[in-house]
Amino acid sequence: MSAAPTDERAEPGGSTIPRHAWLSLIAVVTGIFVVMIDGTVVAVANPTIASDLHASPEGIQWVTNAYLLVLAGLTIPMGTLADKFGRKRLFLIGVGGFSLASLLCGLAGSIWLLVAARALQAVFGAMIGPAGIGVLRAAFPADKLSRALGIFGSISAIATAGGPIAGGLLVEYASWPWVFFINLPFGVLGVSLGLAIIRESSERIRQRLDLPGAVTLTLAMASLVWGITKAQDSGWTSTTTLVFIALGLVLLAAFAVIELKVENPMVPLTLFRDRSLSIGVVLMIVVMFSMFSLMFFITFFLQGPQELTAVATGIALLPLSATSVVASPVSGWMTEKVGVRRTLVSGAVLLVIGLLLMQRIDAGSSVWELVPTFVIGGFGIGFMMVAATQAIVGNAPVDKAGVASGLQQSMTQLGGALGTSVLGGVMAAVVGSSFAGNLRGALGSDQAAEQLAAGLGKTVELGFPPAARDTIAAGLTQTGAPAAKADQIAGTISGIAHQTFMTGLHTVYWVGAAVAVLAGVLALFVRDSSPAAEVHD
Repeated sequence: MSAAPTDERAEPGGSTIPRHAWLSLIAVVTGIFVVMIDGTVVAVANPTIASDLHASPEGIQWVTNAYLLVLAGLTIPMGTLADKFGRKRLFLIGVGGFSLASLLCGLAGSIWLLVAARALQAVFGAMIGPAGIGVLRAAFPADKLSRALGIFGSISAIATAGGPIAGGLLVEYASWPWVFFINLPFGVLGVSLGLAIIRESSERIRQRLDLPGAVTLTLAMASLVWGITKAQDSGWTSTTTLVFIALGLVLLAAFAVIELKVENPMVPLTLFRDRSLSIGVVLMIVVMFSMFSLMFFITFFLQGPQELTAVATGIALLPLSATSVVASPVSGWMTEKVGVRRTLVSGAVLLVIGLLLMQRIDAGSSVWELVPTFVIGGFGIGFMMVAATQAIVGNAPVDKAGVASGLQQSMTQLGGALGTSVLGGVMAAVVGSSFAGNLRGALGSDQAAEQLAAGLGKTVELGFPPAARDTIAAGLTQTGAPAAKADQIAGTISGIAHQTFMTGLHTVYWVGAAVAVLAGVLALFVRDSSPAAEVHD
């Protein structure tokens, strides 16, 4: 595909970027914004949804898990479909379908109807990311792709920053269905711009879809993510966890065999002959793991020891989100100027420093003391995310852009699930080993300490919010204890719980820093130049 000379501007020291490529970027980020904002908005609304729909804990968990499993399982197959049947076509179907499924979510009258609508959302959501990044890979020259990915990352950070605040405001001043209805105007705008701007691109040769490979890979990814997700509740040695993870690994092996034998494989294993692409796939898992170590438990710290509301928590996290908005385009520029390897290593160093700075934070620290960690760690995350995506997508041929994008996003889901479960297990282990002992020293009773630790352990893992302290005080008052005495005992238990949580939090950040060091070592083996031939549709 060639553009007229008037549609391009010269870029010093490299190829030209067609003006239409920038317009395509606007269309893609507008359409994909609907998926980016959905996850963070819905997370804030979950407690209200559970109350209004009379959902059990298992039911409300399925609102998230159904979406996660379908998305993880279908992302790579949808990337292949985008390459074969048209990236623009699949992108528009995804944006339009996601918006309509969001309408069904808002209209759901029971928890299981909502779960079904969320699964449908994920089917269309799995189309949007691979097809959208595939569009960008086809529109931008390979040596300028990192610039587009940097801007793409900024939009993602904006959605992440605004999601919790928007969700809190919608739930508080409207009602929970509006966290889904808000997707509709973005969907309409995304489809309209996509129809008008995006040019169709696909493989020139029409080939039969690798259905056995698609089904096997979908089941493998879903099984792995489900097993990793269940590990946080059931434990890594539980039968459920081991069976699903083992099944996922067996299915992945079967998928590799299928891809070696079929004439037109869905994911050509020859892609992994490229060292940088292969390392990029591993790096995406490692980066997401480290990112969750920084971000996941911060919200519990802010709403537990810091006693902030959900909306105030979103505001407190703005320095981290704002840093990511700036870091992503800077990373795109840096990747272009100094290479993927140096950008990845720089990001890893910054992330390690940010995580180590968290060791100085305690339960009584000011929110302002988090700002250096947010700024330094945020730049580290932004640098690594953009550069790792470039390592994967930029080293794939244009005709496999959808497959490469699907790999990148599927590994993102896998790394996030792995980070949440492993780090949740680390927190649980610290709380389980130290909370009872800490209580014993304050209460002077082994039996009382053991009983309290057994009943409050899960709450401590989640930061022990003020509501937990109030519940203890109310329970003591009902047994006849004076209100002042009840408040004093509840305050003592709350202080010990926060101390235990902070010990677990510091351990989590040590683990995250170690994994970030591993990412930096892996990054040393990434090549700075892309060997992928440019294929123009």
